[in-house]
Amino acid sequence: MRHRTLLQPAVRAAMGTVVRTLTRAALGVVVAGFVLLGAACAPLPGGRTVSVLATWTGVEAEHFGRVLDAFEDRTGIHVEYTGTRAIDETLRSDLRGGTPPDIAILPSTGDLAQYAHSGDLLPLDNVIPWQGQYRQPWLLRLNQRVYAVPFKVNLKSVVWYDRARWRRPAPLDMRDLLSLRADGGEQTVWCLGMQALRSAGWPGTDWIEDVLLHRAGPETYRKWASGTLSWSSAPVRQAWETWGKILDASGLDRQGRRVALLTDFGEAGLGLFGDPPGCLLEHQASFVIVSYPPGSDVDFFPFPSLNPWDSVPAHQPMVISADFAGMFNATPQAEELMRFLAGEEAQRIWPAIPAGAAFSANLRVPPDAHPASDPVGRKVADTLDAAAMVCLDASDLMPPALRDAFGDAVLEYLSAPERLPALLAELDRVQARVGDRWRPSDQEREDLRSFSCPGPLDRSDQPTSTNPNGVIP
Repeated sequence: MRHRTLLQPAVRAAMGTVVRTLTRAALGVVVAGFVLLGAACAPLPGGRTVSVLATWTGVEAEHFGRVLDAFEDRTGIHVEYTGTRAIDETLRSDLRGGTPPDIAILPSTGDLAQYAHSGDLLPLDNVIPWQGQYRQPWLLRLNQRVYAVPFKVNLKSVVWYDRARWRRPAPLDMRDLLSLRADGGEQTVWCLGMQALRSAGWPGTDWIEDVLLHRAGPETYRKWASGTLSWSSAPVRQAWETWGKILDASGLDRQGRRVALLTDFGEAGLGLFGDPPGCLLEHQASFVIVSYPPGSDVDFFPFPSLNPWDSVPAHQPMVISADFAGMFNATPQAEELMRFLAGEEAQRIWPAIPAGAAFSANLRVPPDAHPASDPVGRKVADTLDAAAMVCLDASDLMPPALRDAFGDAVLEYLSAPERLPALLAELDRVQARVGDRWRPSDQEREDLRSFSCPGPLDRSDQPTSTNPNGVIP
């Protein structure tokens, strides 16, 4: 990435200001022990600059930087990019200060819905040419207005393994899951890490979402994700209990649970590659690929069915997540970048990077956009395309306070599973309090309910590409 700097919150606090841009001709300067690749930070002639905020740092930021480089080369508009895992706090602070980024790319549609409700997030109906690029359910729509477009999709209903160490048949149902055992010693079946900078506990919320969807079905999942189903209801309670049974059956004892509570999610899967391996399977989203050692021979199988009446893998719904781009300032250059990000050219760049772990909902980006040298990436894309139904990560749809309480409850449940009734009762209380602060209209609630399970990614009616860069002349 040739011209942008990425500052974590601690660095930003130490510097007192946010350095967002680096020009291509910038000189290296050392500031407070941090190497910054530019001092001038001047926009290109004419002042055509656009600011972008997202979560991507490290390798992911380098990959996204290729997208922004292509936009700059095409338009001459300079991009100021800030990448931080503390994106929620950063965006709220910027909004309070009256200096929001022009564009923010957020993993939480619940946050986006609240920003749309407050008027901070701007509608995109007259900005982006949707026709032939996205099915309507894939666009965040509230009150008949479109507010965000998916830029990067992740497949979550999958279980990863090292091909050299796991040679057993993939589990197909609950009985198979409960029969999984480690090979002995200090080894465990499941790689499990609950720590995360942004929101601890979310790997456990992913487990509960998958169990609920595969046990109770999409309609129950929709009601729960949109806040119309109680946390103490039988389907939700049974999802938590089923996750506990899976962990107990695998031999995860209280010591193992304590270790999971202290392990970072990005390091948990490294146990797959130990000699001997510390764990055999990891339930994790497709973005985890970038955390595995380079050259790892990994593969995955779909999360199995947990309902007794249909265990056919091809019939199972899939939980996904996505990073959605939304616009907070309606400048001409922001609108142009939004059109580019939604368009075919931008949506092809990241998937074309081997092991880049980026997938697109754009109808013009087929699975073979992933290079032949990336068979796992192609398999993920094929799995997304073939899914009978895809449902968005429920916690991402929830208001921030409820989402955070969900993650906290997961941590408590791992530590003391006997407290489950009290934890679910507290989540019901949080849900009620959140509703008092922001009570969606009937239309907004129905929009969120429909958006939670938008449908398959099937591209059988894929249109002919006519405007691949997505920029309206």
